[in-house]
Parts: sequence; C-alpha cells; structure tokens
Amino acid sequence: MKRRSFFAAAGLSALAVNMISSKATAQMGGKIDAKLAELGVEVAAADAPVAAYVGWRKVGNMVYIAGQVPRDENGPIVGKLGANMTTEQGYAAARACGVSILSQLKAACDGNLDRVVKCVQIQGLVNSTDDFTEQHLVVNGTSELFRDIWGEPGLAARAAVGTNSLPLGIACEVLAVFEVA
Repeated sequence: MKRRSFFAAAGLSALAVNMISSKATAQMGGKIDAKLAELGVEVAAADAPVAAYVGWRKVGNMVYIAGQVPRDENGPIVGKLGANMTTEQGYAAARACGVSILSQLKAACDGNLDRVVKCVQIQGLVNSTDDFTEQHLVVNGTSELFRDIWGEPGLAARAAVGTNSLPLGIACEVLAVFEVA
C-alpha cells in the first residue's frame, strides 16, 4: 500500500471511530435531557460570573457550584420572604436557582448531565424577615427539582438558612455540590 493511501485509510478509520464515539456520547447524554424535557425545564447556557469568582469548580469527581441567583424572563427575582413575597413565590425562586445550578453543572460535565452520580449537598440562603420560619419550604424548590430529575440520588444533605439581606435584593441564593463520573 502506498504511503498516501495508508494515511488516507487511517484517517477515514479515525473519522469513523470518532463518529461512533460521538453518537454513543450523544445517546448517553439523552436520559437526563429527556427527563428535563418531560418536566418542561429548559437549561440555558451557564451565566458568566458577575464578580471575582468562578461559576463552578471541579475537584476530582466533585463539582462545586457557586451560589446561583434566581432569574425569570424579567431578570433577577427580588423580594423578601415574609414581607413582600409568599412561601410559594420563594419556592419558585429557589426552583429558578436550581435551573441555574443545572446550567453550571452542565458546563462542568461537558454538556452531559448523565455524568451526575448524585447531589451531595445543597445550601440555600433565603432573604427573609426575622419572623419568617419557612426557609425549608422555600429551598424545597431546588431540592424537589433535583429529586424529580435524578430520583433519590438527587436528594442531598441540605441547609436552609434565613438572612436579612442578599446581593441585589434577590429572594434567595442556592449553591450545590455534585458527584460526577
């Protein structure tokens, strides 16, 4: 076989292997993407940080997601639970934080959320009045989203903390840690 023919054949073989590998990767990523579609959850590209931090950091098989801000079509969701927001509105804001976490996690997993083994920890901060005591119900917006996506592996060790203020006046902020394969 001539040298040129050999390298041409080798190149075609490598291309075929790459195409098969890409197809397998796309199929692997389909399970969670299908679940998100079933739940009506759209995961946008991860937002860039707005201060001196990174959106996520991978250490070994753990992915640490920076605190995520709740957003809707109008921008950041602002308000104070117990003053001008209900628990149900806070729950929706925490769910929006969960969707933002998914965006960062997807970036950390090279677009394949099927790599997630489990959610290890969730920390939720809730902007609330001194007498508001339903922070746990607010942070359920994130916890239940992850449970609905991954089942029991989506449930995490968790904290739900009330605070008198959050950046930009946002209703809540949630950060998370995931184990990935």
